[in-house]
Amino acid sequence: MVFCKAFPIIDFSVSQLGPDTYQMGSKFLCKKATGEIPQNAVVSWEDGDGQYYLVEATDMNPPVNTAEGLIHQAGTSSAVWAIGTQVVCKVKTWVSGMERESDTLAFVASRFPHIPIPEVIYSWVDEPLNRTFLILRRIQGQTLLSAWPSLTTEQKADMATTVAQYCRDLSEATAEGLQSATGCGVLEPFLNVEEEESHPSWKPTLLGPFSRIATEKYFQRISPLMPSPIGDRFHFYHADLGPTNILLTDDGAVRAIIDWESAGYFPKC
Repeated sequence: MVFCKAFPIIDFSVSQLGPDTYQMGSKFLCKKATGEIPQNAVVSWEDGDGQYYLVEATDMNPPVNTAEGLIHQAGTSSAVWAIGTQVVCKVKTWVSGMERESDTLAFVASRFPHIPIPEVIYSWVDEPLNRTFLILRRIQGQTLLSAWPSLTTEQKADMATTVAQYCRDLSEATAEGLQSATGCGVLEPFLNVEEEESHPSWKPTLLGPFSRIATEKYFQRISPLMPSPIGDRFHFYHADLGPTNILLTDDGAVRAIIDWESAGYFPKC
């Protein structure tokens, strides 16, 4: 794999054009309304004492800066901005055949409405820039990582029980192969073999979709160890359920599970 930044670089996916005006990739402008929402707005949302909205734009110049509010960046392929006070815009590099996180969130919301997840405001694929944009309602809360030292023993046990139950519930959804929620390949870098030297580091690599037999052959190819038997069904799992992806309330309860981009059906073993 060759280290190679996406163009424009991921930091420039959301660019600042003015105090309350953002260029989002090559397709949309995001503005704070000074009056009524324009009729050609594709979506709008409340933000304190005002509203933001998205409109399609044409003939936009390539972005030349990064907008204020960059709150997270993961290497060359992912970044998150706070837009106003009520939403975040999550940008990730994309390849054809890759499932959008918004589709995964829609699946979880429909099958497991009791599991708290972010609310999707709008999402789209920016094909010219090879990236996805996802606008989510911002969730107030501490990550489990930051809150853990201040939790009581009882709060830690309650939180662990809740998360374990969510995992059991998700695993009740099954499929016949290794795949995403809607049948695409999965984003699981820890299961991917090393890429060719010419593969750009920014470019996501999809695993599958694989049938059971294809999954068994793949595991045999990437490891000298004998793989555990794979059953007839694959079970749905978040696949990145670390302490930074669990948000808690002030009293230690689970407020939301975030970052579902790697979720999919995996072997139970």
